[in-house]
Amino acid sequence: MLTLHQATSSQLSALLEQPEYSEIDRLLLPKGEEVAPRFWIEFVNDQLNQDPKNSFWWFPRSIVVDRLIVGTIGFKSPPDSNGSVEIGYGIVPSQQGQGFATQAVDLLVKEGFSKAEIQTIVAYTVPMNSASGKVLEKNQFMRDGSKINPEDGEVWVWRRARSQDNNPLAHRPLRVTGCDAEVVCGG
Repeated sequence: MLTLHQATSSQLSALLEQPEYSEIDRLLLPKGEEVAPRFWIEFVNDQLNQDPKNSFWWFPRSIVVDRLIVGTIGFKSPPDSNGSVEIGYGIVPSQQGQGFATQAVDLLVKEGFSKAEIQTIVAYTVPMNSASGKVLEKNQFMRDGSKINPEDGEVWVWRRARSQDNNPLAHRPLRVTGCDAEVVCGG
């Protein structure tokens, strides 16, 4: 079963300080593969220090299958004034092609739409990343043109509006353990 576990500050620090760990808080790390890029973990740590009241939005979620962290997913910032929030995700190479990203995006979308202020969830992909585009299509995202990103060049814009969600159960609250320390979802 795939679950999302909201990372903790100590887990992020452990990934930065000791990337050779094989286990963090009883979760297994894939051997020889980066769960998340170092620059991104550093960015998230900086944002958490500068904006702790929005930790729900800044903390990434580990994508876990049978105790193995197969990737990360999360909101890239708090929502904007229009209720739009961006998501990002990645699966370690050895675990790609097994549907884990599709399942994780589904769970994160449900988590995002469980917050009343969220009206739209946005994602960006580079045009050649058809796998990521398929993940978003399977999760009812619609392609909405493209834009130029200063770091990646042209990116495709994907959106999913709250009104596109025809599942009446999708907006029910999720079971959360701790103080937003761990989000446990079935799927």
